[in-house]
Amino acid sequence: MLTNTESARQTIGLDSGIPKWIFLQLLESCNLRCKMCFEWGDNGAYKEKPELKKLDLAVVKKIIEDCSPARPYYELYGGEPLIYPWIDEVLESIKYHKSRVHFPTNGTLLERHAEMLVEHAPERIWISLDGPEEINDAQRGEGVFQKAMKGIRKLYEVRESKGSMYPKIGISTAITPINHQHLERFYFESLDMSMIDCISVELQQYVTQERYEHYAAVLKEEFHVQSAPIARGFISSPEHFSSIDAGNLARQLKLIEKFCKDSGRYFNAYPKVISEENIRYYFNAKWEQVTNMKKRCVFPWISMEINARGGVTSCHNFYDLTLGNVNEQGLLDIWNGPKYKEYRDYLKKQLFSICPGCCLYYNEKPSQ
Repeated sequence: MLTNTESARQTIGLDSGIPKWIFLQLLESCNLRCKMCFEWGDNGAYKEKPELKKLDLAVVKKIIEDCSPARPYYELYGGEPLIYPWIDEVLESIKYHKSRVHFPTNGTLLERHAEMLVEHAPERIWISLDGPEEINDAQRGEGVFQKAMKGIRKLYEVRESKGSMYPKIGISTAITPINHQHLERFYFESLDMSMIDCISVELQQYVTQERYEHYAAVLKEEFHVQSAPIARGFISSPEHFSSIDAGNLARQLKLIEKFCKDSGRYFNAYPKVISEENIRYYFNAKWEQVTNMKKRCVFPWISMEINARGGVTSCHNFYDLTLGNVNEQGLLDIWNGPKYKEYRDYLKKQLFSICPGCCLYYNEKPSQ
Protein backbone atom coordinates (compact mmCIF):
# COMPACT_ATOMS: atom_id res chain seq x y z
CA MET A 1 0.00 0.00 0.00
CA LEU A 2 1.32 3.45 -0.93
CA THR A 3 2.15 5.91 1.81
CA ASN A 4 0.81 9.44 1.50
CA THR A 5 4.25 10.65 0.47
CA GLU A 6 4.63 7.98 -2.22
CA SER A 7 1.15 8.69 -3.49
CA ALA A 8 1.95 12.37 -3.56
CA ARG A 9 5.01 11.72 -5.70
CA GLN A 10 2.80 10.04 -8.30
CA THR A 11 0.30 12.90 -8.39
CA ILE A 12 2.66 15.84 -8.25
CA GLY A 13 2.09 16.58 -11.92
CA LEU A 14 -1.62 17.12 -11.33
CA ASP A 15 -2.91 20.50 -10.24
CA SER A 16 -4.92 19.01 -7.39
CA GLY A 17 -2.32 16.46 -6.26
CA ILE A 18 -0.60 18.56 -3.59
CA PRO A 19 -1.34 22.13 -2.53
CA LYS A 20 1.26 24.61 -3.70
CA TRP A 21 0.70 27.09 -0.86
CA ILE A 22 0.01 26.02 2.73
CA PHE A 23 -1.02 28.23 5.64
CA LEU A 24 -0.48 26.72 9.08
CA GLN A 25 -2.28 28.40 11.94
CA LEU A 26 -0.02 27.05 14.64
CA LEU A 27 -2.06 28.37 17.56
CA GLU A 28 -4.96 30.63 18.48
CA SER A 29 -3.27 32.51 21.33
CA CYS A 30 -1.91 36.02 20.94
CA ASN A 31 -0.24 38.41 23.36
CA LEU A 32 -1.82 41.51 21.76
CA ARG A 33 -5.35 42.79 21.15
CA CYS A 34 -5.01 44.84 17.96
CA LYS A 35 -8.19 46.79 17.33
CA MET A 36 -8.73 45.74 13.70
CA CYS A 37 -7.88 42.03 14.18
CA PHE A 38 -10.70 39.67 13.23
CA GLU A 39 -9.41 37.18 15.79
CA TRP A 40 -8.72 39.26 18.92
CA GLY A 41 -9.76 42.80 17.97
CA ASP A 42 -12.85 44.87 18.70
CA ASN A 43 -15.09 42.40 16.81
CA GLY A 44 -12.77 39.42 17.18
CA ALA A 45 -14.33 35.99 17.11
CA TYR A 46 -11.70 34.37 19.34
CA LYS A 47 -12.87 36.14 22.46
CA GLU A 48 -15.84 33.75 22.43
CA LYS A 49 -13.69 30.60 22.51
CA PRO A 50 -13.82 28.81 25.88
CA GLU A 51 -10.50 27.08 25.17
CA LEU A 52 -7.61 28.04 22.90
CA LYS A 53 -5.98 25.38 20.75
CA LYS A 54 -2.70 24.75 18.99
CA LEU A 55 -1.61 22.25 16.35
CA ASP A 56 0.20 19.17 17.59
CA LEU A 57 3.83 19.23 16.47
CA ALA A 58 3.65 15.65 15.16
CA VAL A 59 0.71 16.62 12.96
CA VAL A 60 2.59 19.64 11.59
CA LYS A 61 5.65 17.52 10.78
CA LYS A 62 3.51 14.93 9.01
CA ILE A 63 1.91 17.62 6.86
CA ILE A 64 5.34 18.94 5.88
CA GLU A 65 6.62 15.44 5.08
CA ASP A 66 3.54 14.36 3.12
CA CYS A 67 3.63 17.51 0.97
CA SER A 68 7.41 17.57 0.55
CA PRO A 69 7.47 16.29 -3.07
CA ALA A 70 5.83 19.54 -4.21
CA ARG A 71 8.01 21.76 -2.00
CA PRO A 72 5.04 23.98 -1.23
CA TYR A 73 5.36 27.52 0.01
CA TYR A 74 4.45 27.83 3.71
CA GLU A 75 3.10 30.68 5.78
CA LEU A 76 2.85 30.33 9.55
CA TYR A 77 0.17 32.14 11.52
CA GLY A 78 -1.47 32.45 14.90
CA GLY A 79 -2.42 34.22 17.06
CA GLU A 80 1.24 35.09 17.38
CA PRO A 81 3.47 32.41 15.77
CA LEU A 82 6.43 33.09 18.06
CA ILE A 83 4.36 31.95 21.05
CA TYR A 84 4.12 28.44 19.55
CA PRO A 85 6.31 26.23 21.78
CA TRP A 86 7.89 24.33 18.88
CA ILE A 87 8.31 27.09 16.33
CA ASP A 88 12.01 26.21 15.96
CA GLU A 89 11.23 22.59 15.11
CA VAL A 90 8.63 23.63 12.53
CA LEU A 91 11.12 25.94 10.82
CA GLU A 92 13.77 23.21 10.93
CA SER A 93 11.43 20.67 9.33
CA ILE A 94 10.36 23.01 6.54
CA LYS A 95 13.99 23.83 5.80
CA TYR A 96 14.96 20.14 5.83
CA HIS A 97 12.32 19.40 3.19
CA LYS A 98 13.56 22.30 1.05
CA SER A 99 10.43 24.44 1.14
CA ARG A 100 10.25 28.19 1.62
CA VAL A 101 8.55 29.74 4.62
CA HIS A 102 7.45 33.24 5.58
CA PHE A 103 5.50 34.36 8.60
CA PRO A 104 4.12 37.50 10.21
CA THR A 105 4.74 38.52 13.80
CA ASN A 106 3.75 41.47 15.93
CA GLY A 107 7.45 41.87 16.71
CA THR A 108 7.22 41.94 20.49
CA LEU A 109 9.06 38.60 20.85
CA LEU A 110 11.65 39.07 18.10
CA GLU A 111 14.44 40.14 20.44
CA ARG A 112 14.06 36.97 22.50
CA HIS A 113 14.05 34.69 19.44
CA ALA A 114 16.58 36.46 17.20
CA GLU A 115 19.35 33.84 17.53
CA MET A 116 16.95 30.97 16.81
CA LEU A 117 15.45 32.74 13.79
CA VAL A 118 18.82 33.36 12.19
CA GLU A 119 19.84 29.76 12.89
CA HIS A 120 16.75 28.29 11.21
CA ALA A 121 16.61 31.04 8.58
CA PRO A 122 13.04 31.36 7.35
CA GLU A 123 13.12 33.20 4.04
CA ARG A 124 11.18 36.22 5.29
CA ILE A 125 9.68 37.54 8.50
CA TRP A 126 6.97 40.18 8.28
CA ILE A 127 6.76 42.50 11.29
CA SER A 128 3.28 44.00 11.61
CA LEU A 129 3.61 47.73 12.23
CA ASP A 130 1.05 50.31 11.26
CA GLY A 131 2.61 53.76 11.66
CA PRO A 132 4.74 56.03 13.83
CA GLU A 133 4.89 55.03 17.48
CA GLU A 134 1.78 56.87 18.70
CA ILE A 135 -0.30 55.67 15.72
CA ASN A 136 0.89 52.08 15.84
CA ASP A 137 0.35 51.80 19.58
CA ALA A 138 -3.14 53.29 19.29
CA GLN A 139 -4.00 50.29 17.11
CA ARG A 140 -1.85 47.57 18.65
CA GLY A 141 -1.22 48.54 22.27
CA GLU A 142 1.06 50.69 24.39
CA GLY A 143 4.76 49.92 24.09
CA VAL A 144 4.41 47.62 21.07
CA PHE A 145 6.32 49.90 18.68
CA GLN A 146 9.44 50.10 20.86
CA LYS A 147 9.47 46.35 21.53
CA ALA A 148 9.22 45.67 17.80
CA MET A 149 12.01 48.16 17.03
CA LYS A 150 14.31 46.46 19.54
CA GLY A 151 13.44 43.10 18.01
CA ILE A 152 14.15 44.26 14.46
CA ARG A 153 17.51 45.69 15.45
CA LYS A 154 18.49 42.54 17.35
CA LEU A 155 17.46 40.29 14.47
CA TYR A 156 19.35 42.46 11.99
CA GLU A 157 22.50 42.54 14.12
CA VAL A 158 22.52 38.78 14.68
CA ARG A 159 21.94 38.10 10.99
CA GLU A 160 24.71 40.46 9.93
CA SER A 161 27.15 39.13 12.52
CA LYS A 162 26.71 35.62 11.18
CA GLY A 163 26.97 36.71 7.54
CA SER A 164 23.57 35.26 6.71
CA MET A 165 21.15 36.43 4.01
CA TYR A 166 18.12 35.23 5.94
CA PRO A 167 15.66 35.93 7.30
CA LYS A 168 14.82 38.92 5.18
CA ILE A 169 13.16 41.55 7.37
CA GLY A 170 9.87 42.95 6.16
CA ILE A 171 7.34 45.47 7.43
CA SER A 172 3.67 44.67 6.91
CA THR A 173 1.11 47.44 7.35
CA ALA A 174 -2.67 47.15 7.53
CA ILE A 175 -4.23 50.40 6.31
CA THR A 176 -7.08 51.61 8.48
CA PRO A 177 -8.89 54.85 9.32
CA ILE A 178 -6.43 55.32 12.20
CA ASN A 179 -3.17 55.24 10.24
CA HIS A 180 -3.92 56.12 6.60
CA GLN A 181 -2.57 59.68 6.90
CA HIS A 182 0.73 58.68 8.49
CA LEU A 183 2.34 56.12 6.17
CA GLU A 184 4.83 58.50 4.56
CA ARG A 185 6.04 59.72 7.95
CA PHE A 186 6.19 56.15 9.26
CA TYR A 187 8.31 54.69 6.47
CA PHE A 188 10.61 57.66 5.86
CA GLU A 189 11.02 59.10 9.37
CA SER A 190 10.13 56.49 12.01
CA LEU A 191 11.96 53.47 10.57
CA ASP A 192 15.63 52.80 9.98
CA MET A 193 15.19 51.53 6.43
CA SER A 194 18.77 50.27 6.28
CA MET A 195 17.54 47.22 8.25
CA ILE A 196 14.39 46.65 6.17
CA ASP A 197 14.43 44.42 3.08
CA CYS A 198 10.81 44.45 2.01
CA ILE A 199 7.46 46.17 2.52
CA SER A 200 3.89 44.91 2.27
CA VAL A 201 0.76 47.02 2.61
CA GLU A 202 -2.84 45.84 2.65
CA LEU A 203 -6.16 47.60 2.86
CA GLN A 204 -8.08 46.53 5.95
CA GLN A 205 -10.27 43.57 5.12
CA TYR A 206 -13.96 43.73 5.91
CA VAL A 207 -17.39 42.49 4.88
CA THR A 208 -20.72 44.27 5.07
CA GLN A 209 -23.49 42.97 7.30
CA GLU A 210 -25.60 42.16 4.24
CA ARG A 211 -22.89 40.13 2.56
CA TYR A 212 -22.09 38.33 5.80
CA GLU A 213 -25.73 37.29 6.25
CA HIS A 214 -25.90 36.01 2.68
CA TYR A 215 -22.68 34.03 3.17
CA ALA A 216 -23.91 32.52 6.45
CA ALA A 217 -27.15 31.47 4.74
CA VAL A 218 -25.25 29.80 1.89
CA LEU A 219 -23.05 27.88 4.33
CA LYS A 220 -26.16 26.63 6.09
CA GLU A 221 -28.15 25.74 2.99
CA GLU A 222 -25.39 24.35 0.75
CA PHE A 223 -22.83 22.96 3.19
CA HIS A 224 -24.85 22.36 6.39
CA VAL A 225 -22.61 24.69 8.44
CA GLN A 226 -24.78 26.24 11.12
CA SER A 227 -22.76 29.36 12.03
CA ALA A 228 -19.99 31.59 10.69
CA PRO A 229 -18.24 33.24 13.68
CA ILE A 230 -14.91 33.81 11.92
CA ALA A 231 -16.45 35.83 9.09
CA ARG A 232 -18.52 37.74 11.63
CA GLY A 233 -15.26 39.16 13.00
CA PHE A 234 -14.77 41.00 9.69
CA ILE A 235 -18.11 42.84 9.68
CA SER A 236 -17.87 46.57 9.15
CA SER A 237 -19.44 49.19 6.88
CA PRO A 238 -18.20 51.67 4.26
CA GLU A 239 -19.09 54.45 6.70
CA HIS A 240 -16.34 53.22 9.00
CA PHE A 241 -13.80 54.06 6.26
CA SER A 242 -15.35 57.35 5.14
CA SER A 243 -12.52 59.42 6.67
CA ILE A 244 -9.91 57.83 4.41
CA ASP A 245 -8.59 60.24 1.78
CA ALA A 246 -8.10 57.91 -1.18
CA GLY A 247 -6.05 60.45 -3.14
CA ASN A 248 -3.60 61.13 -0.32
CA LEU A 249 -3.34 57.45 0.52
CA ALA A 250 -2.60 56.53 -3.11
CA ARG A 251 0.06 59.27 -3.25
CA GLN A 252 1.81 57.92 -0.14
CA LEU A 253 1.70 54.33 -1.37
CA LYS A 254 3.15 55.32 -4.73
CA LEU A 255 6.04 57.06 -2.95
CA ILE A 256 6.73 53.94 -0.88
CA GLU A 257 6.51 51.73 -3.95
CA LYS A 258 8.93 53.99 -5.86
CA PHE A 259 11.35 54.03 -2.94
CA CYS A 260 11.38 50.23 -2.91
CA LYS A 261 11.91 50.03 -6.67
CA ASP A 262 14.72 52.58 -6.61
CA SER A 263 16.47 50.93 -3.64
CA GLY A 264 16.03 47.31 -4.76
CA ARG A 265 13.59 46.37 -2.01
CA TYR A 266 10.65 44.06 -2.57
CA PHE A 267 7.25 45.77 -2.45
CA ASN A 268 3.89 44.03 -2.20
CA ALA A 269 0.38 45.49 -2.06
CA TYR A 270 -3.07 44.02 -1.47
CA PRO A 271 -4.96 44.76 -3.69
CA LYS A 272 -2.17 44.53 -6.22
CA VAL A 273 -3.00 47.66 -8.21
CA ILE A 274 -2.61 50.84 -6.17
CA SER A 275 -4.73 53.71 -7.43
CA GLU A 276 -7.00 56.35 -5.98
CA GLU A 277 -9.95 54.73 -7.77
CA ASN A 278 -9.23 51.24 -6.45
CA ILE A 279 -8.86 52.48 -2.88
CA ARG A 280 -12.14 54.36 -3.14
CA TYR A 281 -13.97 51.40 -4.68
CA TYR A 282 -12.60 49.00 -2.08
CA PHE A 283 -13.50 51.03 0.99
CA ASN A 284 -16.91 51.93 -0.47
CA ALA A 285 -17.69 48.21 -0.90
CA LYS A 286 -17.87 48.66 -4.68
CA TRP A 287 -15.62 45.66 -5.03
CA GLU A 288 -16.87 44.68 -8.48
CA GLN A 289 -15.10 47.79 -9.86
CA VAL A 290 -11.66 47.08 -8.32
CA THR A 291 -8.94 46.21 -10.86
CA ASN A 292 -8.36 42.44 -11.11
CA MET A 293 -11.90 41.66 -9.95
CA LYS A 294 -12.62 38.23 -11.37
CA LYS A 295 -15.28 35.58 -11.40
CA ARG A 296 -13.30 32.89 -9.65
CA CYS A 297 -10.84 32.73 -6.77
CA VAL A 298 -7.72 30.68 -7.47
CA PHE A 299 -7.11 29.72 -3.83
CA PRO A 300 -9.26 26.52 -3.73
CA TRP A 301 -7.05 25.02 -6.43
CA ILE A 302 -3.60 26.01 -5.14
CA SER A 303 -3.75 26.62 -1.39
CA MET A 304 -5.12 25.41 1.89
CA GLU A 305 -5.09 26.46 5.52
CA ILE A 306 -4.94 24.17 8.53
CA ASN A 307 -6.25 25.97 11.58
CA ALA A 308 -5.14 25.38 15.14
CA ARG A 309 -7.98 22.90 15.69
CA GLY A 310 -6.91 20.82 12.70
CA GLY A 311 -9.70 22.09 10.47
CA VAL A 312 -8.80 22.34 6.79
CA THR A 313 -10.06 25.01 4.43
CA SER A 314 -8.83 26.68 1.26
CA CYS A 315 -9.41 30.20 2.55
CA HIS A 316 -6.88 31.95 4.74
CA ASN A 317 -9.38 34.42 6.17
CA PHE A 318 -12.91 33.08 5.98
CA TYR A 319 -12.49 29.56 7.34
CA ASP A 320 -15.86 28.82 8.87
CA LEU A 321 -16.31 26.10 6.25
CA THR A 322 -13.96 23.19 7.02
CA LEU A 323 -13.40 20.36 4.58
CA GLY A 324 -11.80 17.86 6.93
CA ASN A 325 -9.57 17.64 9.98
CA VAL A 326 -5.91 16.61 10.01
CA ASN A 327 -6.31 15.13 13.48
CA GLU A 328 -8.64 12.55 11.92
CA GLN A 329 -7.53 12.18 8.29
CA GLY A 330 -4.44 12.63 6.11
CA LEU A 331 -4.02 16.07 4.59
CA LEU A 332 -3.71 14.83 1.01
CA ASP A 333 -6.78 12.64 1.41
CA ILE A 334 -8.69 15.76 2.40
CA TRP A 335 -7.19 17.85 -0.42
CA ASN A 336 -8.23 15.26 -3.01
CA GLY A 337 -11.43 14.19 -1.25
CA PRO A 338 -15.15 14.60 -1.98
CA LYS A 339 -15.74 17.59 0.29
CA TYR A 340 -13.05 19.59 -1.45
CA LYS A 341 -14.53 18.61 -4.82
CA GLU A 342 -17.99 19.77 -3.73
CA TYR A 343 -16.50 23.04 -2.53
CA ARG A 344 -14.57 23.64 -5.75
CA ASP A 345 -17.59 22.74 -7.88
CA TYR A 346 -19.65 25.36 -6.07
CA LEU A 347 -17.00 28.04 -6.54
CA LYS A 348 -16.67 27.25 -10.24
CA LYS A 349 -20.19 28.57 -10.62
CA GLN A 350 -20.24 31.51 -8.20
CA LEU A 351 -18.26 33.29 -5.53
CA PHE A 352 -19.19 33.51 -1.89
CA SER A 353 -20.63 36.95 -1.26
CA ILE A 354 -17.81 37.81 1.15
CA CYS A 355 -14.90 36.92 -1.17
CA PRO A 356 -14.41 40.42 -2.69
CA GLY A 357 -13.94 41.87 0.81
CA CYS A 358 -10.64 39.99 1.06
CA CYS A 359 -7.80 42.14 -0.23
CA LEU A 360 -5.84 38.99 -1.18
CA TYR A 361 -8.58 38.17 -3.69
CA TYR A 362 -7.15 40.73 -6.12
CA ASN A 363 -3.74 39.02 -6.11
CA GLU A 364 -3.26 35.46 -7.25
CA LYS A 365 0.16 34.47 -5.97
CA PRO A 366 1.95 34.46 -2.62
CA SER A 367 4.34 37.31 -1.97
CA GLN A 368 7.84 36.35 -3.10
